[in-house]
Order: sequence, then C-alpha cells, then structure tokens
Amino acid sequence: MRRTSTTRLTSITDAKARKFLNDASIGDSKELQCEMIPGFHLCKRIGAKGVTGNWRFRYRSASGKSLKMPLGKFPNIAPAAAAEQAAMFRADILNGIDPKQVIDDRKAEQRRKEQQEASRKFRTVQQYLDGPYTDHQSHKIDQGKHTLSIIRSGFKAARPKRGRKKYEGLLDRDMDSLSKADIIHWQRIQYEDGYAHDTVKRAYGALKTMLNHAVEHEYLERNPLDRVRLAPPPDKEQERITSGEVVERRRMLTPDELAQIHTGIERYSEQLRQERRNSRAHGKPHLPDLDAVPYPHWSIPFTLVAMHTGLRPGDIRTLTWQELNLPFKRLTKTPRKTRHHPDPMQIRHTLSDAFSNQMTLWHQQQGSSATGLVFPSERTGGVMSKKAHNTHWDHIIELGEVTEKLDFYCLRHHFISKLVSAGIPLLTVAHLAGHKSTAMIERHYGHLAPDQAANALAMLSESLSGTPADSASKDTG
Repeated sequence: MRRTSTTRLTSITDAKARKFLNDASIGDSKELQCEMIPGFHLCKRIGAKGVTGNWRFRYRSASGKSLKMPLGKFPNIAPAAAAEQAAMFRADILNGIDPKQVIDDRKAEQRRKEQQEASRKFRTVQQYLDGPYTDHQSHKIDQGKHTLSIIRSGFKAARPKRGRKKYEGLLDRDMDSLSKADIIHWQRIQYEDGYAHDTVKRAYGALKTMLNHAVEHEYLERNPLDRVRLAPPPDKEQERITSGEVVERRRMLTPDELAQIHTGIERYSEQLRQERRNSRAHGKPHLPDLDAVPYPHWSIPFTLVAMHTGLRPGDIRTLTWQELNLPFKRLTKTPRKTRHHPDPMQIRHTLSDAFSNQMTLWHQQQGSSATGLVFPSERTGGVMSKKAHNTHWDHIIELGEVTEKLDFYCLRHHFISKLVSAGIPLLTVAHLAGHKSTAMIERHYGHLAPDQAANALAMLSESLSGTPADSASKDTG
C-alpha cells in the first residue's frame, strides 16, 4: 500500500527537539529556530526541576513591538501541531491580523460569558447576599455579620395581619427588577410593623450599598434604586420622633442616676471578687485571684469607655489598642456605620487624665500589648458578640438600684446630651459622636439647647456695643 505523502511544516523534528533539550549545558543556545516558519522556535529553559521546552512564535506588531506567543510545551505538543499553529499566526499577520489581539479578545469574551453566567446565578437579593456579598464582608473584623443581618431581617417576608396579606419581602426578588414602588410598599410595611424611621433608613442604606457593590463587580449594569429616596416618615412616626417618647430616651442622666450607676459598678466588682474568693477557697485555687487585678471583669472598663467617649457598643467591641493610643492620650476611631463610605468619618478624642489612667490599668492587666482588641472575646480571642455586655449591664443597674429602665445606650445619649446642653457647637458634638453633619444631633438633641440662638444674638449684640460710633457718641457727651 502506498503511503500518503504529507507536507512538512517545520524543520524541527521530534528527534531534533529532544537532542536540543538533552544538550542542556549552560553555554548552549536557548532557542532552536525553525528554518521554514520565520519566528517559530523551541525555547529551552534550565531550572531547578530540570530542562523544559516551550514552543514560541515571535513576531512584530503593527507598532513595531516584538511579541512572543506561547504555543505549548514539548513533548505535550508535537512539532507538527505547534508548527501548524505558528503557520496560522503567520498567515494572520500577513493579512493584517494581530494574533495576540485575537487571543485577548477571545479571553475577554470568555470572561464576559462567565460574568453573565455568574450574574444569572446571583440574580436575587438573597443569592447575592449569601454569595458574593458575604464573601466581600468576610474580610471585616466581625465578617460583616451585623450588616448582613440588617439586610436579611429588614427585607424578609412578613406574616399576614388583619386587613393585610402576607408581605413577600424583597429577598427573593431579582435585584435588577427592584423599583421605587417596591421601596414605598416596603417602607409602609416597616412602619406598620412598628419599626422606627432610623431603623428603616439603616436597612435601606445597607441594601443600596450592596446593590452598588453588585454594580462595581459587574453583576448588575446599574443600581435600580440609585435615585430612589425614602418617603418622609408618616405623621404618626414623626410625632413619635418629636414627642417625649423619644426625647425622654435621648437625655442626660440625672446626678442620682450617675451616682447609682457608679455604685452598681462598685457593687458588681465586689460581688465578682467575692464569688472568686469563694471558688478559690472551695476546691478551685487555680482560678486567678481577682483581688490582685484592678478590674474583676472586662465589662467594667467596657462601661467606662462608653461613659467617657460616647462610642456605640459595636465600636467599643471592635476598638483596638492602636486606636486607643494611651501614650499620646488620643482616641482615633472610624465608626463601623461609616466604614464602607468612600470618605469615612473618623472620631477623634483627647483622653482626660482620669480616663487615660483607668484604661492604662486595664491595658496593663491585659498584658500591655501594643496591638489587638481592647476587649477580646474570652472564648475566641476575636470580636465578642454584640449582646455580650447586656447581662453585665443589667447586673450593674440592679445592684446600683437604678429606678429608671436604662439600657446601655443611655451612656451615649448622656454623652451627647451633656455636650449639647453645655453649649458646645453642634458640629463639634457631631464629630465627637461620629456624625459628619449636625442633622441627627439637631433632630434628636436640639431640644437640649433651646437658648443657643438667643445666646448667640446676645453675644453679637454685646460685641457691637463698643463700635466706633458708640465710642464717638460717648466722647461728645
């Protein structure tokens, strides 16, 4: 039988390629050139793992730049197969086609198809929340659990009520299909279910931030809620905000209440120490001696931080020793609520001597580390749970015999209220409390400074009382 003749595409045979690679001395040529296809060659690389051969095709782009196209490894790719690919590239170049650009375009198209496939996979709010957005939040100290929880709880389905069908929520909705009508309906449901306007705003802000993330990472072409604003709260909610119900909570603590809280702290400290004495005396001598340390429990300095700085509990839980700079008596903290903003707000405090001394004792008790959390979880060493302080606060309130029902947040309310009532400029108060503007301070604490405008006008009038005209009239008299 006659064998069918084949046309050779390359002068590089399998035997020549192997001989070229086997002659692996340092001084040898590193390229075996093909005599039939200009630019086609076998490249030799000598490394720690031995000698490898890689097929390459060298050419010049239209701009005159020398480029190399990888064609695969030898012997995985036979000489004939590599030469065939090189010949195709050569033909493209002669026709004015840049092979590298063709490959780049193919890769870009493949990425686009993969992105479209991913977009279809994460179309609903729930899918994106549980997938890419959870991954995005995972780099944060608390893995973004608070933010993810706000979205899940804020937009979940609601049970039917009298005169109202079951609300399906927005979690199962396609992100791209969300509309202003959806938000108006959702906002009304939130108020019907008793949620405060600030809670509604926080949930909506978290959702919009997630949608912006989806746009940034090309899961969405645009944020469908980009220009959708919440409606003003209904009259009933607005009345609740401005009524004594909210105003009463956002107030200064009375001298008696402050004294009772301090008494509660002292009694709780002594109670913990006494319990430890009993434990050590009855079979557990290995337990640390709480009489030998300044603070018998982390909740004591935790409460002191809230009293002296007005920080939110979440910001105290994530506070680090780098942020609480004791040598320079400076606190610098980016609030968790604004950390995701393009230009996040920073709280900057100068620590009083008394507070600095208190925290220095706690720092020493913790081992005087220059880094790490000020209040690490005793169980994991990471950020403690958001409600970890509540039980201890309840003990302090009970032992202090505080008659009013005060939650831990009252310490922040007292901090802000005290500054406002002392006549500190509202913008300064806002910055100390972690707000960029005075809007929230004015809305919730403005009632504590009703005479500020009158005082300002009185000061202006007083400053004008010594004008040249006044002085002249006195001189002529």
